[in-house]
Amino acid sequence: MKFIFEKLLTDEQRKKAVSVDGAFDAALQISHWPGNSSPPELKADTATEMAFNLIESERRDEYLKGIEIVSNNHFDTDGLLACYVLLYPDETKHHKGLFIDIATTGDFGEFTSEEALKIEYLISTADDPHKTILEGFFCNPDFKTLTNDIYLRMFKLLPELINDHDKYEKYWKDYYLWYKNSEASFVTQTTVFSNYGDCQLSIIESDFKLHPVSKFSHAKFDIVLSVTKNSGGHLYELEYKNYTWFDTKREKKVNRGTFEPLVDKLNHIESKKNGFWKVLGNDPASEWDYRMQFSDEKYNLIPSGIRIFEIEGILFEYFFE
Repeated sequence: MKFIFEKLLTDEQRKKAVSVDGAFDAALQISHWPGNSSPPELKADTATEMAFNLIESERRDEYLKGIEIVSNNHFDTDGLLACYVLLYPDETKHHKGLFIDIATTGDFGEFTSEEALKIEYLISTADDPHKTILEGFFCNPDFKTLTNDIYLRMFKLLPELINDHDKYEKYWKDYYLWYKNSEASFVTQTTVFSNYGDCQLSIIESDFKLHPVSKFSHAKFDIVLSVTKNSGGHLYELEYKNYTWFDTKREKKVNRGTFEPLVDKLNHIESKKNGFWKVLGNDPASEWDYRMQFSDEKYNLIPSGIRIFEIEGILFEYFFE
C-alpha cells in the first residue's frame, strides 16, 4: 500500500483507498470522526488504536481486500500514526502502547507519558514552518502537495523520533518546560480548579496561560473555563474537551451545544469596549475546536471587565438548563 493525501485522490483511487482518521468517501473508513462508517468491531478512541485493531483482526484480509491506498484529509499526530500503522504493520507492533499514548495526547490533550508528550509535539508541529523539525522544507506553495510531502517525510523520520526523541530536544524543550511549570503551579496552588458536576463544568484559575495537556488533565469535567489573571482583569476562554466531538467508546456526559446565547449575554454586560465576546467555530456538532473567548479584533485574548463570580453565575444558569 502507499499513502496519498485525500485532496490528491482521483475518483478511481477512492475506490481502492482506506480513509484513516478523517472521514471521507473511500472504500473503507477507519475513523473516529462524527458520521464515520467504520466497522463496529474496530472502534476505539483514536484512529491509531483502530488501525492496530484492523491489522490484528481475524478479518484483516477481508477488510483490506482491494485496498491499495492509505489516505487522510488533514495532518495531525493521530492521523500520521494511524496511517503509519497500516503502511508498516511489522515495524509498529512493538510500539503499540506508545503509539496509542502519543495519539491520545495529541487528539485528547491528555497526559499519558513524558515521552509521548515530547514525541507528539515533534509530530504535531511538523506542518508549522516556525516550529517544524523539517527545516527548509516549506518551499512548495501548493497545500495539497506540501501536506502529502510532509506525510512522506514524517513516515521516514518516525522511527528515529520513537527511538531517539532526545536528539530533537531543542524543538520540544520549551514546550515540555511549559508543561512542567503548569504542573508545578497546581502543586503550589498558584493554579486552582473548581469542578461542578451538576453542569459538567470545570473552572481553572491561573497566573499564566496553562499548557493545554496540563489543563485538560486536571479538568474533571467536559466543559472547561480557563481564567488567566491579568493586571487589567481576567482573560477568559470557554471550551469543550476535544473528545466530546469525536465518536469514541468513552461515555459522553455532555451534548455539545452552541455558545452563541452566552456570547450575546456577555457582550450585553461587558464593560470593556476594546474587545468582544466571540465564538470560534461555526457549529459545535461539526467543529472539533469549538470555543468562545473575550478578545480583540485579531482574536488575541484581552482582559474582560466581567468578574469571575459573574461569569460563573451565567454559566451555571446556562448549563443547568
